[in-house]
Amino acid sequence: MKFFEKFSRRKLLKHAASLVPSTLFVSQALGNSQISLNNILTKSGFESRTTATLYDLETNKIIDSYNEELQLPLASVAKAVTAVYGMEAIGQDYTFGTELFTDGLIKKDILEGNIYLVGGADPSLTTDDLNLFVKALKSRGIRSISGDFFYDDFALPQFLYIDPSQLPEESFNPGFSGLNLNNNKVLFSWRKDRGTHKLSLEARGPNSKAFVESITIVGKAQARVVFEYILEKTERIERWYVSRKVLGKSGVRWLPVRLSSTYTCTALKYLLLQNGIKVGDPKRLKKPKNNLILLYRHKSKKLIELSKKMLDRSTNVTAEIIGLSAANFWELDTPIISTSGKIMTNWFNFVTGSFDSKFDNHSGLSVNSRVSSSAFVRFLRRPETREILPLILKTRKIYGSAKQRIKSANIEIIAKTGTMHFNRGLAGYILKNGIPCAVFAIFSADIKKKMAIKDHQLSNPPGSKIWLSQAKSIENTVLSTWAQGYI
Repeated sequence: MKFFEKFSRRKLLKHAASLVPSTLFVSQALGNSQISLNNILTKSGFESRTTATLYDLETNKIIDSYNEELQLPLASVAKAVTAVYGMEAIGQDYTFGTELFTDGLIKKDILEGNIYLVGGADPSLTTDDLNLFVKALKSRGIRSISGDFFYDDFALPQFLYIDPSQLPEESFNPGFSGLNLNNNKVLFSWRKDRGTHKLSLEARGPNSKAFVESITIVGKAQARVVFEYILEKTERIERWYVSRKVLGKSGVRWLPVRLSSTYTCTALKYLLLQNGIKVGDPKRLKKPKNNLILLYRHKSKKLIELSKKMLDRSTNVTAEIIGLSAANFWELDTPIISTSGKIMTNWFNFVTGSFDSKFDNHSGLSVNSRVSSSAFVRFLRRPETREILPLILKTRKIYGSAKQRIKSANIEIIAKTGTMHFNRGLAGYILKNGIPCAVFAIFSADIKKKMAIKDHQLSNPPGSKIWLSQAKSIENTVLSTWAQGYI
């Protein structure tokens, strides 16, 4: 919270227009590492498409760099920024709430009145958690709800996707709102029986499931694409069509949910009915309702725990919700995701002494975000970041002949990775005996190749896998070289 306590909202918003380029650090070679880095990248063919910087925390100097001011997309490495930004804005101990209210009274086993499911934008709510709401009603002896089932998803605006350029079936690109469930994914399963595929969709949690009426799927014998998606906004129905030709005997995969609040409430309705509680179809409120009686409140885990899981699993929807929740802290309108991205951009540029970094969203699922390795190490080395980020980053393995030597010297890498087609990023800390001794950032991207991807190539662009393999190999060589400098 230190930044937000020290600086005003107005200063944050004006920052992008007023800042001058930073000259905080001077590049300095350490031994022969500068030559090694140049040699590695020059021989790779990535020399014009990579930015890399190593910053030593003891000397407080950049000791190795290459194209350090080159700005490139950073893919999911952006989530590391979102995690720190969110926790500084709303606090490490913040919890998201989801509440069930009524405006009626319980008479015998009937709740005479309406119920209201009010979302607090919890990105971690699951079908298992919805069962707790059901148990709460059963414990009160309720077996029927005479009124309507309303829901309030106004905690966040309703977004139908994160990045509109993705294929509709990509589960990493769902919609979200003030009510979310199971990372806003639905489990699609199929099984061939007597020559016909049986298809089903489930709101699958860790230990429980619910069938939802608001999402349907039908197989097509003749289809131009594998998946076709139609959204009926007025009826709040999502319809999927899948080519039967691509389905084997059986299988499962996740599909994204666009109308997350409807999905959440239809799942709850199913669970209530399954447990003998009569309830009607959920209806979306037109505006929030006040003066209600609380029936049950569910709280998420603390934000620091959600952020750690988000970084570990690289969950896009969680990152977007955290970022937009930070904007809500500032009471700023975010009608589109990029508006919230601009707010985080201003914050990042302010705290790093930068002026031209750009975050189009909070997950990194965008080719439009841009940051240099030098700007990113300034973010990583600031005291506020070092208080939080090393606690929640994942260990990153080093491969090759130096692996054992590095491990024996008690040197460890903790970092966040990022991967998209023709885009790779890695940034984090080098630890010696468990203590951060250096920060680093490596970003590579071939923007021309990425922008040349045609719609029918989106799932597997030609050359993307080979390019990514080369980028990872270069990244490992650079990181191994840097780690050995601390033995």
